[in-house]
Amino acid sequence: MATTKAKPAQTDVEVIVDDGNLITLESGTELTLVPLKSRQFFKMLKIITHGAGGMLLNFKFSATDTPEEFGAKLVALLAFAIPDAEDEVFDFLLSMVVPVGTVEGRSLSKADKAKNEELASNLYEELYNPELGDTLTLIEAIVKREAADLQALGKRLMGMFELAAKTGQIPSQVVETASEA
Repeated sequence: MATTKAKPAQTDVEVIVDDGNLITLESGTELTLVPLKSRQFFKMLKIITHGAGGMLLNFKFSATDTPEEFGAKLVALLAFAIPDAEDEVFDFLLSMVVPVGTVEGRSLSKADKAKNEELASNLYEELYNPELGDTLTLIEAIVKREAADLQALGKRLMGMFELAAKTGQIPSQVVETASEA
């Protein structure tokens, strides 16, 4: 199983992912999580809609969920989506990590570019068909880190839909009100 330094009284994913978002895969490859931005968010939505579209009605996301509850539901939804959205999952995971040792900057030397290309190639090979534990570890780590922000974004979207329903821009049946949640 992928691991990093264990700390007392932590959940499984906290043992695997350290405070610096460093993940060590079962092979020993070290990766750094990158922040979820628009393109990664849409890749995640593609996983959900392609792989778990029919299951969305079975998952009750609520504005009153804690970030931990929201995160647990999202991890479960993504995990159930994997078989039907396999390519989307690995595309998403590749977009969310960089190998430790990647050199960043605008003007890199030839040596730095070659190193980055080798690291990227090795990462692609590693995540083409990773250990199952690594796949779940990466999904858990990403959701754990992003759950509160994703939930806040969802609440903003719910507010926008409620306003659109009140002003007659969309049918009111489309929006679940806070009392129904």
